Amino acid sequence: MPQDTSTSTVAVVGNVNLDIKTGPLPADPRLFRDGETSVPEIYESIGGGGANTAVAAARMGGVVHFCAAVGEDALGKRLERFLADCGVIPRLAIKPAPTGRSLALNWEGHQRHFVSCLPSALLLDAADIDLAALAAAGCRHLYRADVWFAPRLLELGNASLFQQARELGMRTSIDINWDPHWHAGRGDDQVRQRIDAVARLLPLTSFAHGNRRELCFFSGTQTLDQAAEWFFRSGAQALIVHLGLAGSAALLADGTRIAAPPVSVSRIVSEAGTGDVFTAAFLLHDGMPLPERLSEANRAAADHLSGRAAWLPRLD
Repeated sequence: MPQDTSTSTVAVVGNVNLDIKTGPLPADPRLFRDGETSVPEIYESIGGGGANTAVAAARMGGVVHFCAAVGEDALGKRLERFLADCGVIPRLAIKPAPTGRSLALNWEGHQRHFVSCLPSALLLDAADIDLAALAAAGCRHLYRADVWFAPRLLELGNASLFQQARELGMRTSIDINWDPHWHAGRGDDQVRQRIDAVARLLPLTSFAHGNRRELCFFSGTQTLDQAAEWFFRSGAQALIVHLGLAGSAALLADGTRIAAPPVSVSRIVSEAGTGDVFTAAFLLHDGMPLPERLSEANRAAADHLSGRAAWLPRLD
């Protein structure tokens, strides 16, 4: 059932694709050899951090507009129907490339690895996002997810979107999620260029979301305090830190530090998408003071982890 929220309408810009998820796999060298491995289940869900956040926020009772790109194919239409059935208002650009798919390998040790092919997402550009229409529809917050997967937006388009959103009276947020290019290391020229492109958004960003690993790699630092110092020096106003089983925190440029303890979970039913659920709840409780807002987001994440709430239903 939807929960009560005190929020303005939100807009999410990100990626949508089909996720094919495995049940827990052993992290065993045999996976790299010819053969076969059995798992308890393999199932389909919607994928993309933006799509997950939009779905969760809509199922929590929010009014959510979601902008992304799909192909002119049966899968794109299937995902659009699913978004609408979940209460999302889809604003999908149709591109001359297949809708994306991703294999999500879930390890027994609670880590994951994604193998992705996202052709339609690569073609998303600024012209596909009608900010004036979003503002007219009541959107007061623009959340940019999956920032690494749309190269046409990466260099200049995102900054233009954020600047226009600010001029239209919207707050802006970004997810500093893991870039697949980062495997090359921060010394790689392309990695540095991509990080620099996203860093230019920070002075236009109300909240930057990420976990400790992502924020430290992005900033080239070793500790969360060092990362926060780098982000604030680069113009960010606030960091929203996803701390997993340790809860969450908000670090503000004025030196304020707010920690929100985790909500206890007796069992873990579904880990995939927990960060996206947290962000969805955070976006929806826009009118709350930060301590209560973090606590509500922690509660939503715990409900997802334990299976108490189906914020991210599977595809049928």
